[in-house]
Amino acid sequence: MIGTKPTRLNNKLWTKKILYIYWLMVIIAFLGQTIGLVVTIYFYPDNITSFTIYKLIIPSSIQVGSLLITHYVIHHKQVYSSKLLMISGTLAALVTIVSHPNVPGLQLLFLLAMAVSLIYFDKRKLRFSLIVNLIALSSIYALPSIREAGTIYSYFSYHIVLWAGYVAYLLILERGNEVFQFLQRAAEKEKELIVKSAMMERLSKVDALTGHYNHKTFHEYLDFLHEQSISQGMPLQLALVDIDNFKQINDSYGHTKGDLVLKRVATAIAEQVTEDDIVARYGGEEFAVLLTNKSLEEAYETIESLRLYIANQYHEELNENITVSVGLKGLTSDMSKETFFQQADELLYKAKRNGKNQVMYDNEDQPLAIQIKEPT
Repeated sequence: MIGTKPTRLNNKLWTKKILYIYWLMVIIAFLGQTIGLVVTIYFYPDNITSFTIYKLIIPSSIQVGSLLITHYVIHHKQVYSSKLLMISGTLAALVTIVSHPNVPGLQLLFLLAMAVSLIYFDKRKLRFSLIVNLIALSSIYALPSIREAGTIYSYFSYHIVLWAGYVAYLLILERGNEVFQFLQRAAEKEKELIVKSAMMERLSKVDALTGHYNHKTFHEYLDFLHEQSISQGMPLQLALVDIDNFKQINDSYGHTKGDLVLKRVATAIAEQVTEDDIVARYGGEEFAVLLTNKSLEEAYETIESLRLYIANQYHEELNENITVSVGLKGLTSDMSKETFFQQADELLYKAKRNGKNQVMYDNEDQPLAIQIKEPT
């Protein structure tokens, strides 16, 4: 049989809950003894004093006293001892049995006291509870009142019942442990699936080489931001960034060095734009940047700074600098998503035709403006 603890319990919480259950048991026992006092007053008035002292005051005082000590240790000393709780429960059962020797079957309260240890899902704690309750069960037969009320048969019967309860509780622990292990394996598999799903989702959204969003994800963001910008009147600009003469780089230096250049440009874009902006590798040597919360002039300043930053980067593997051309377009309320992208693309190709290494943008409210700056 397995005696491991399948999960880490909140001992503080459960210790307090068990203590509250003990207090409830003592209160119920006190109410029962009070009812017995009423019966005694009505049917056996000569036994009132004896019943009050030996059946009500002394047993209740011992039970309340032991629980007050346990309560003090737990709540004030912050000692969350399972052994102390099990001993307190057994003592409460013992007092009830001893104070009512003529009530048959009360010895089964030890079985209830032992059941408390199941909360901890710990085989060692269950074994400790068995020992404590066996000692308590054996000790009560040292009292003449208990021996006279029972027989040798009942003595052995209660011991056998206690052992049988122990075996049944072990089976419960084993079954509980089996269920917890099954749930743990299921949770681990679910966690693995979540991780794999997250990885697959990320792989489906980002470009493996640059780490930026891919073509598909860019269009998803473009759809969403276009709708939000049109409906809410929020500013939105699109910048298409293309590395100049990239085919020559691949032809002259090979695709491996070309990939290094792509990664470096991708990093530069990520460093120069703000956290409000969306960056994607649109395809090949072309990147797309969706700029939000900016006017067209502010977007231009950001993209122009990016162009200069890239133009001033030295690539040791190429032994030269590289440049980019950019088409920048601001969204207007009458513009469809397709038109928005198409006009940004046209501005990019105008920048290419006009000598490259420049940002070209326009606005519906002003004539075309061409900005060209040479790297320092």
